[in-house]
Amino acid sequence: MDFIKLFEEYGDTSHLLIVDVQRSFKKFFTDAYLKELKKYASTFENVYQIWDNHVQGPNVDKDYLYDSKPDIPDIEEIYDFPNEKLRIEKRYNYDVDADFYKNILDKDTYRRIKDLEHTNRIKRGDMFQTKEGTVIVYIGNNHVWYHIPKKLHNLFKKLKGQKITIVGGSMGECLLDVETAARSMGVEFVTDKRYVYSATHCPIK
Repeated sequence: MDFIKLFEEYGDTSHLLIVDVQRSFKKFFTDAYLKELKKYASTFENVYQIWDNHVQGPNVDKDYLYDSKPDIPDIEEIYDFPNEKLRIEKRYNYDVDADFYKNILDKDTYRRIKDLEHTNRIKRGDMFQTKEGTVIVYIGNNHVWYHIPKKLHNLFKKLKGQKITIVGGSMGECLLDVETAARSMGVEFVTDKRYVYSATHCPIK
């Protein structure tokens, strides 16, 4: 596919965001997928990789959330991609509600979220500030809430109004978390489904 068609269909080739293409999720995508994604990444000027640190267990250091420049754990989990400029650690949560975040919310924000949850008025993409300088965003899917790491929050602020391409996985889970956060922060993006995997499907065999 030439660059003109690529721009028309998937945005420009300045910024690529790769979500959760990492060794512990390898059972969901093929070697051919990884090879083609690396080729694809080489056509972008700036590649950003977001990876999920579930491999170090539930008591992982919280610096990844609250530090703008957290240390990157020295673990055999992350692939190298061409033109990679940034690696961003994240975590996901399944069944959580406002009570899960109560300690990092001020009283007014906590009450507002509880009221929205109780009256079923909360919507995907609703965002709330925490006392720690971070943001939580309502997803309302397999992952109910997503706590945006400060490093990712800063990247999205920088990219606001620019066009980016998002790839990776898993569709409807971690990918949706990142897409929702980007949209809520005013980042224009396209998701290139040729490079999006799910728990049951890999587009490149």
